[in-house]
Amino acid sequence: MASYDLTTIMDALQGYQRRETRQPNNRTVKQYLLNRSISDSVAQSNSMNELCYWTEKELDEVFGNLAVAHGAPLGRVFSFTIRQTQDHVANTTDFVKPTFKDIQESVNRMGALCVNRNGMFCTNPEGGFVALSHVWSEGLGADDDNRGLHRDLLHQVFDKVEPLGIKWVWTDSLAIPGGKRALNFLEEELKGKLINAMANIYREARMVLILDALCLKLNSTDPVQVAIMLSLGKWLTRMWTYQEIKLAKMAVVLTKKGPVSFSAICRHLRDNAIAEFPQEWEGDARGKYPSIAKTFLRLQRNDEVGISLPDVAIGCGYRVAWDKLDYARAIFPTLNIEWKPHYNTTQAMHKMYWTQKRHASRLVLFHGPPRASYPGWAPEVFNGLKDCKIIEPGIWKLRGLQRAWLTTKVKFIYEREADRFYLALDSDYAAQCQSVAVISQQTVANAPESITLFEKAVREGNGYLLTDERLDVHDDRRFSIVGLLVERFILADDQEAWVCLTVAVGQTEKHYKAERSDWLLLHENPTSQDPMNGKGASELTYKMLHTVEPSLIGDLTEYPLHRAAQEDDEEWCRALLAVIDQNARDSRGWTPLHVAAASDSRKAAAVLIEVGAEMDAFNHAGNSPLILAVDNIHLEMVSLLCEAGVNLNACCKKEGFGSALVTAVRRDDLELVSLLLAFGADATGVDAAGWSPLVAAVIGEDKDERIVDTLLEAGANPNISSHGLLPLSLAAQSGAVSTVVKLLRNEANPQKQALPNLDLGHGHPPLYHAILSGSLTTVHALLEAGAHTNDEYRNGWTPMMIAAREGDHEIGNALSSRGAIPDKSGADGLTPLHVAAMCGSRVFYKWLIAAGANAGLRDRRGRTAKQVVDGFEV
Repeated sequence: MASYDLTTIMDALQGYQRRETRQPNNRTVKQYLLNRSISDSVAQSNSMNELCYWTEKELDEVFGNLAVAHGAPLGRVFSFTIRQTQDHVANTTDFVKPTFKDIQESVNRMGALCVNRNGMFCTNPEGGFVALSHVWSEGLGADDDNRGLHRDLLHQVFDKVEPLGIKWVWTDSLAIPGGKRALNFLEEELKGKLINAMANIYREARMVLILDALCLKLNSTDPVQVAIMLSLGKWLTRMWTYQEIKLAKMAVVLTKKGPVSFSAICRHLRDNAIAEFPQEWEGDARGKYPSIAKTFLRLQRNDEVGISLPDVAIGCGYRVAWDKLDYARAIFPTLNIEWKPHYNTTQAMHKMYWTQKRHASRLVLFHGPPRASYPGWAPEVFNGLKDCKIIEPGIWKLRGLQRAWLTTKVKFIYEREADRFYLALDSDYAAQCQSVAVISQQTVANAPESITLFEKAVREGNGYLLTDERLDVHDDRRFSIVGLLVERFILADDQEAWVCLTVAVGQTEKHYKAERSDWLLLHENPTSQDPMNGKGASELTYKMLHTVEPSLIGDLTEYPLHRAAQEDDEEWCRALLAVIDQNARDSRGWTPLHVAAASDSRKAAAVLIEVGAEMDAFNHAGNSPLILAVDNIHLEMVSLLCEAGVNLNACCKKEGFGSALVTAVRRDDLELVSLLLAFGADATGVDAAGWSPLVAAVIGEDKDERIVDTLLEAGANPNISSHGLLPLSLAAQSGAVSTVVKLLRNEANPQKQALPNLDLGHGHPPLYHAILSGSLTTVHALLEAGAHTNDEYRNGWTPMMIAAREGDHEIGNALSSRGAIPDKSGADGLTPLHVAAMCGSRVFYKWLIAAGANAGLRDRRGRTAKQVVDGFEV
């Protein structure tokens, strides 16, 4: 039997129990890094996270292995520099660059265009290839004038990789048309297509080789030291390198001493973190390794878990890009979303959220950037992260995001500074509670109107604070939580709100009032000036999509006949009718027949109709018994009322949200629609509230297209407007191609304009909306039907100018093929070229030039297209 030294075991256990608890060392670490010329943003981030609990002595051990001159600024270390020196500018023979044919072949094959030491190119070479992951500004970036990569730099790369048995490398500096602005239109098109191939390239590479300037100077292969250098270098701060590491099946970091696998780095960091805190390391453990371990483990590829939008958001929160577009564009390959060359940042983020709805809803509390254009509750971009809580997903609905929040009313703002509110919060006592809400610098600088909007909401009594955690929970490690400052949408029956901004909210007193309740966070951004977005869009969409969904509780105990109707008690109803008026109303204006219709109490309804109950009475909300029966989808009740002679087309002009037929269409119930039409409901015009059934049929997502067919067969006129809305314009706006085609086949006029709607700014023909929607197929359908390509709209813009604003050259090409004049000027003498420059649509600008547009034309202020925006380059 083995013997054990119990004294040794007890000493070890006591040592574990006496484990030293480290204290945050933020300020010292930050100053240490700044003294080494690490950038302020990197020093700040590392001092608060990865290196928060490290000491100067521990950092000295790492920095002592850097092969750089004493005092050399580490923020300006290069991976590679051209070794030969010349007295003249390097000519094109010094550069290696693939031919246009080489690039075109790689696009056609969606493959990896690789290069060898001799500067020869091959797509998907036999024996495989290695993909380089690097930061352009550290030496391996493409030449600014689009000449390729200097041959000496290529040789230096192969000097390092050939000892690893590598013969072919793929690098974006060569494989993707580069330079800053010096790309022609065809190269821009190819670049967009190659971005869609990048995910597969990094997945298929034998390995991804990480070339970070600091690591290449590190005379060590210790995984922890390599991790620290990566954490402090530029490689970890760039948008594109995120997708490169997340997609790599094997990644290797090159150091001055040799290669280190990324998986070994992650394994060592994890093991050290577990050794420090066996149980708590994945939480907020105070140690050297937990934070840096979590940073690197988040980057490692994990096919079992996959990549979610929250992973991407957190992983890119502190990353930067030279081109603002890359804050969105660099994420597309990671999430396997198709990139379109004409996307701007707003369009790209919208596409990303739209394709990742469930995970997008977990990012509401991503604090730092202003809110997006659409959906207005999501971050505009992912960089600039200040704090974040990944929450449980809400439900993405047609008009907004449904979720429960701890809700506190903001009674007033008792003080305001540039970057913070001092809030007076609702309390369980007479006196209000106080808390500070810190606003991010990005929001202060780029979205001051959102701050002003919330101040106005508070003054009007509509300002609320929504959080996912209580503010009165004491935590000495965390002094604030992320919250939403919202403006309540007072038109809605339920709790709905526009998100104004996110804030970091400080702790407050125990007696502050916060109750968890459901909110619909509206998709529109309340500060948007876009007529298809903003508050006006929310209000009109609410009116178009509003459904009754009545509550049957309320005054039933006070009005026994109403209760008898709800319970469908025929005998009780007859007894009560002897002493109670059959049309008695409760405080909501409901008659007993309203209650019976909403409750599907058919026996009670029959009794009430028999004694002469008013069948077409409207309650205070403007709803008749028939509308309530339809809204609750009670088909047999609808039949009973129709057979009894109810007015099928009755609708309250002042308060109503539409007739019974419009309500059935909104409910997207084909059987109800067909039933009402069979009894004689009018599908041809608009009801007393101004609603057309056909307009209602084309509003919303995933609607039953058979309803459109049914209404058209019943004589619905596609050229009748409703509240300034036309069916064809709405279908074009949503990109519903099949509906557009059906309407056109039924003689919808592709040139018809409705009267301008004060909320949504309609009054433009369908082609205008189709271009805004970005649906090329819809544009083609309208052009085939005779839509004009050179008209000036009410705002003085032409179709080509709208396409230039959206940056969609494929739509521009479709317009051009139908006779659109690329130089036709509109409002203020602006041409499509001017608009493309104003909106930063570089690809569209280049397409126009290639299509023959005259860059010398001037607007009414005498400016050429390049002069309308300072510094605009293509």
